[in-house]
Amino acid sequence: MHLIKEIKLYDADSLEYSGSMIVNGSKWKYAGVKDDHLVRMTSGMPLKAALACLISFNFVYDVIESTAE
Repeated sequence: MHLIKEIKLYDADSLEYSGSMIVNGSKWKYAGVKDDHLVRMTSGMPLKAALACLISFNFVYDVIESTAE
């Protein structure tokens, strides 16, 4: 088993759902995020660095954890 996280992104002003980051081990990717500038600027960053940048793109987040076999 290993831990899989889904990090749900929300607009910081309206709290409208804006997509997710799917984390599997040390790798992560965006799912359903429509902000192309965010994707271009943060893809390839370490996860902690990308999370620190989210507020500058007006996003806040919530971490959902689950396990997979």
